[in-house]
Amino acid sequence: MLKTNISDGWSSDEPRSLMMLALDVVESLYGLKTRDQAEVSLFALEQELAEQMPDQPQDSPMAQQLLSALYGPLGLAGDWERFFSTDNCLMDRVLSRRRGIPVTLGILLLHLCERFGIKAEGIGFPGHFLVRVWFEGEGAVIDPFTGRQLSRHEMEQLLRGARGNLARIKPNHLKAAENLDILTRLLNVTKASFIHHKQFSQALACSQLLLKLKPDCPFERRDRGFLFEQLDCDQFAADDFEFFIEHCPEDPVADVLKAQIVALDLGPKTLH
Repeated sequence: MLKTNISDGWSSDEPRSLMMLALDVVESLYGLKTRDQAEVSLFALEQELAEQMPDQPQDSPMAQQLLSALYGPLGLAGDWERFFSTDNCLMDRVLSRRRGIPVTLGILLLHLCERFGIKAEGIGFPGHFLVRVWFEGEGAVIDPFTGRQLSRHEMEQLLRGARGNLARIKPNHLKAAENLDILTRLLNVTKASFIHHKQFSQALACSQLLLKLKPDCPFERRDRGFLFEQLDCDQFAADDFEFFIEHCPEDPVADVLKAQIVALDLGPKTLH
């Protein structure tokens, strides 16, 4: 169950920054105290970065100064060794460890660029979240996992890793992503990490948040049904499976779910 109803504000007309949305996820999962600790860590990083910036060469662009400090003395880095750990998905842990995966480090990089007046935007690149940062009026694509600027050849290699050797970069691969699309991506990787570690209650909380963003998505209802099943909430699982079958009757999974519903224990519980 979610600890707060903060996600109810995601559909309001009042815009929220991407970092605040990411911290909303932390608060929904673990409560306000954990969020407060994350904000302390974020403020500390902002202060350290502000102190480091004057030490960078004054003839280098502001964006390059920020990247050099952030991925140098301040220690921000991608976590190669524990890539699928939930520590790399939850913003409070990313801030305390200064380690993460492309989407969480990208959210942090976008926040810090905004904080220091640098134009930047997220890119929902297949398989590897990227950030476009402007250097003196010219946009450059940065890999938030390493802090390095990527060539087109390097981006093509990333794309082929995600989509196969025949994949080619198209304009839509490099278009700017909306905040809620980035949030959806964050929630999906966080949910997948919890499932990987068999933490099904936390995965269910992520699924509930995703359904706040896409309440009528049959695929998210299907996935939530599988999580309810893992948690022995058979009636809730059946309801979600039936929703999917009704909305996607031609999907091959629909027949599998029909058999799944039959196997669920939907009878009244006997009290002893």
